[in-house]
Amino acid sequence: MRERASSILEAIAAHAQHSPEKPAIGDKSGSFTYAQLWDGIRCGAGYLHECGIKAGDCVVIRALQKAEYMTAVFSVHLLGGCVCPVEKGIRDDRIAEIMDFMGAEYYITDKEAAIGEICNIRLKEFFLAAQDPDRTAWEGPFPDPEAVSEIIFTTGTTGKSKGIEVTFDCNTYIAENVIDSVSMSENEVELITTPLSHSLAIRRTYAAMYLGSTVIFTDGFKFANSFYRLLDSFHVSAITFVPAILEQVLAFGEEQFAAYDGQLNYIQLGSANLSEDNKARLRRMFPNVRLYNTYGATESGCTLILEFSKYPDKPKCIGRKTVHTEVLFVDDGHRPIEVSPSNPGLLAFRGGMNMKGYHREPEITAQVLDENGIVYTNDLGYPGEDGLVYLIGRQGDVINMGGIKIAPTEIEEVAMRHPMVADCACIPVEDAITGEAPKMFVQPAPGTEFDPVVLSRYLLEKLEALKVPKQYEVIDKIPRTFNGKIIRKDLKNLDRRQK
Repeated sequence: MRERASSILEAIAAHAQHSPEKPAIGDKSGSFTYAQLWDGIRCGAGYLHECGIKAGDCVVIRALQKAEYMTAVFSVHLLGGCVCPVEKGIRDDRIAEIMDFMGAEYYITDKEAAIGEICNIRLKEFFLAAQDPDRTAWEGPFPDPEAVSEIIFTTGTTGKSKGIEVTFDCNTYIAENVIDSVSMSENEVELITTPLSHSLAIRRTYAAMYLGSTVIFTDGFKFANSFYRLLDSFHVSAITFVPAILEQVLAFGEEQFAAYDGQLNYIQLGSANLSEDNKARLRRMFPNVRLYNTYGATESGCTLILEFSKYPDKPKCIGRKTVHTEVLFVDDGHRPIEVSPSNPGLLAFRGGMNMKGYHREPEITAQVLDENGIVYTNDLGYPGEDGLVYLIGRQGDVINMGGIKIAPTEIEEVAMRHPMVADCACIPVEDAITGEAPKMFVQPAPGTEFDPVVLSRYLLEKLEALKVPKQYEVIDKIPRTFNGKIIRKDLKNLDRRQK
């Protein structure tokens, strides 16, 4: 691995000097070379400095899948400020809450926002200034590597939403983990389909800028023609998805997507686990493409990666560790333990990629991050004899039947193959004999009438008897995050209210 730069910005500046005409970022409107990007960052920083932004300031930015958004992010960084990206559909009252919590005074957005006494900077005006050749460029130094570069808020699906502090130096470690995870090439042209307010998209972009490759932004799969036009016009060689967006692409037409088997080097999925059925589906569609599913968290980035095109038929496997990651298995008291499939441990990670902490949350930080820089998760897993790591599931979601730990995803994946199941989710419920047992919420397929007896018989043919749910409940829609993760706490709350 090359000598690490102190920040992603330093790497962009180096690429602008050594490969000025190489494309850096793009979207449906066009692309910018590294020289153009670096000039835009410096002029944009000069404009933002005139607006009052300085080192140490936190700037909230409404994320768009556009080159001007990333230019604004990097311009704030060049001033030594930190950014807080928020999703484009966020409500004004939620923005006001975040800004109050952060003590932020600046908000960069593409639309008006009624959120009190703040400095509202329009993204369009910023970008016009950033592209103005007559504007004086910012000449300040690169930011302190130990300073906070961004605060990324979690979705809060498993508890209170928290602001995760990431330093400039931390981002270089994360970038190298990302580059290592998929063997990214300097000639890669990667299409980012996931929101740039989300850590997956942010970090894929940073990795490309660090390496000197190219990223293209698109807004999910809202318009199929636009998606395929980008694949063709930029000759895209890699794609980043979350499973929910991949599902949309596959639903539109497998044949059209599979035609890119000869063009793509890799497809990577992150933020949620891809089903075994869809892994097999992608292997059939793309026999010549490297296929990856990433395991990680906003607190520590990409820590484990499974190349499922290379390792088929490994259910529950989340792969090998990335280059800067040390994997530990611990008990509830965060003490290292010997683990096995029958005695899994909680996953923990040590390395320079770990967060600085949760913003203004020292007590919660102490529960997750210790003085040695180790981040502790609530995920249960174990190392296999093949050297890869296997995941049982999140502690609290895993069903403990008399000491036998059952992953809810194992049951769900089989149930999803039945034609009367559109979606489903399992939670643990109390059982007088086994302590816990699986309960399944089912969203019936359109035009079908759910029959629990039929589904139980189907599951018994494919699973051990103890894994067949003891209870079923029909629900209009399984609650999920934008990236497809089941919000199990909502289902647990629903189950408790009914008792």
